[in-house]
Amino acid sequence: MLWLILLPLPFLLRKLLAAAPEWVEQTYIRHIFPLWSAPFRTFSATVPFSLTELAVVLLPVILILWMAAARRAVRTHRGQRFFRRSLSTFGWIVTIAAWQFMLLHGIAYTREPVSDSFGLPSRARPAQEVAAALVWTARQAELARTACQEDGAGVFTLQKPLRDTLDAARAGYRAAAQDWPLLAIAPPARPKPVLLSHFWSYTGITGLYNPLWVEANVNIDQPAYLLPAAAGHEIAHTLGFAREDEAGFISFLAGIAHPDPDYRYSSYADATIRLLNSLAAIDPDLYQETVAQIGDGLWRDIAAANDYWQQFEGPAQETSNSINDAYLKANLQTDGVHSYGRMVDLLLAWYEQNQMQQTLPEALPTP
Repeated sequence: MLWLILLPLPFLLRKLLAAAPEWVEQTYIRHIFPLWSAPFRTFSATVPFSLTELAVVLLPVILILWMAAARRAVRTHRGQRFFRRSLSTFGWIVTIAAWQFMLLHGIAYTREPVSDSFGLPSRARPAQEVAAALVWTARQAELARTACQEDGAGVFTLQKPLRDTLDAARAGYRAAAQDWPLLAIAPPARPKPVLLSHFWSYTGITGLYNPLWVEANVNIDQPAYLLPAAAGHEIAHTLGFAREDEAGFISFLAGIAHPDPDYRYSSYADATIRLLNSLAAIDPDLYQETVAQIGDGLWRDIAAANDYWQQFEGPAQETSNSINDAYLKANLQTDGVHSYGRMVDLLLAWYEQNQMQQTLPEALPTP
């Protein structure tokens, strides 16, 4: 029963480390995390399919086999011994998983905010600044989209096969690391497609990071223009960026630095949508004036995405959202699912910094 003692220790460790974000950032994230994650990262990379999806599929099978074994044990009067061993096995599995989760993800919630480590201080901003950034990202999305492909309905489609697109995700991180060295603390993971993605869409989830074996999983059934940004988001988690808003911002940096226009468009489009939502919430009138400057191509992609997600609305999505909200709050993100929206603060700080330094491109090169 040693697992009963070991199980609460990783949670206690994180609670203690929450008071030392500088140590977590400078020592744990930059030195210990890359070493501990390396063997799991290597193992995951050697398996071409999603281990997470396989585990989810096998769980019901394991449960059925366990119930059959339990029934036989009861019939042969070995039930007490069987359940005692089952409890021990289950306890050790949960304990090991808890330690692995904390070491490869949970502790990262206590690191310094990206606003500090990247020198992008957040502050309250007037609606006019949000609108200015929105117009710029929309323009960049439009420019990137001219090098992309459409289907017969004028909706964005990937230029490369799906697996090639996912395999290319790491190129953006290698490019962005030249300006942001923290993105090079470990090799970026190769995101994996989930074969049962259509059914996964009922949860409303576009991607999932599994820290147990450092695996980035992507919903490949989602609208194509969302897929590159989703892949970049999950890679950010594998590099120790646990908070959702920060992972989204890191994905943006990697996406706009990517040589592939599909990734650039996806990242600028994602940023534009987030800024649209933010502006609509703080100044509806200015929002109405600003949306006219967004290109028709992006609107077609947004409309197609809305149609896609509407078919999955229902209890499963609501339950998934509630579970995700509870998970985030349990991991020090007190505003739960609303934390995704804080990416806008980092976007605006980044936009202001680059605007002051006059490093914002009018157009991006096409390969």
